[in-house]
Parts: sequence; C-alpha cells; structure tokens
Amino acid sequence: MAKNTEDLKNYREALIAEREALRADIKDLDNSNYEILRQMKEVEIQLLEKNRASRELSSTLHELKKSLVRFVTEESSLTTEIDLLETEKGRMIATYDEMSHECGDNISNLGGTILKIDFMKGELDSLRSKIRMTEQQAGEAFRALDSLEEKFSWASKAFAELTDSMKGIEKGLKIKYYTKE
Repeated sequence: MAKNTEDLKNYREALIAEREALRADIKDLDNSNYEILRQMKEVEIQLLEKNRASRELSSTLHELKKSLVRFVTEESSLTTEIDLLETEKGRMIATYDEMSHECGDNISNLGGTILKIDFMKGELDSLRSKIRMTEQQAGEAFRALDSLEEKFSWASKAFAELTDSMKGIEKGLKIKYYTKE
C-alpha cells in the first residue's frame, strides 16, 4: 500500500503539476486572447479609418468621374466632329482632284481650241483677202457688165429702131406693092 500511497502521491503531484501547467497555459491563453482582442480593436479602428478614407476617396472619385464625364463627352463630341471634318476633307480632296483633272482637260481643250482659232483666223484673213480681190474683180466685172449692159441697151435700142424702120419699110413696100398692082 505504501507503493499505492506513493503512486497516488506521485500521481497527485503530477496532477497538480499538470494543473499548474494548465493554469499557466490558461493564463498564457488569456494573455494571448487579451492581446488578440487588443489587436482586433486596433484592426477595427484601422478598418473604421480605412472605411472613412474609402468613403472620402469614393466621394472624391465620384466627383472626379462627374467632372471627367464632361471632358469625355467633349472629347467624344470633338472626336466625332474631327471624324466628320476628316470625311468632308476627303470628299473635298476627291472633288478638288476631280476638278483639277477636269480643269487640266479643259485647259488642254482650250489650248487645242486656241490653236484651231488661230488657224481659222489665218484662214479667215486669207478668205478676206480673197473676198477683197474678188470684190475688186467683181467691181471691175460689174463695171464691164454695166458697160456691156449699156452696149446691150444701146444695141437693143438700135435693133428696136432698126426693127421699127424695117417694119416701116416693109409696110411701105407692102403698101407700094399692093397699091401698084
């Protein structure tokens, strides 16, 4: 029994030592819990500060977004206007190129027309010269024709007088012939 008592004593001492170790562990756990609670409180305070800063940043961000929307809208409007102007510029360049090509063709045609006009001027001058010469020749021919006409008129009068005279002579002969018989 002595052994039993001794075992019990040892067992009791072991239990007491274990209880003391457990108390020390509990005290350490309590200290650790206290430290964790203190850290949690600090983290909660930091979280509250960060939430407040986040709300302030969100409010600032919202205000910046509102001001940026105006700039983005203006930029979009200007981009659209630039695109329209670029399109119009392209159309104007195409129209300019087309008109420039047409002007080049027209200038070439005008150059050809001017050459033809110059040629026609030379031809007209030549024709005028020929007309003047023909008019002079016609004037001479008309004068000759007038002279010829006068001669025909004179000859016609002479023939008419001759015819009248011959008729008169014929009449006179007929009268003499028929009266003599």
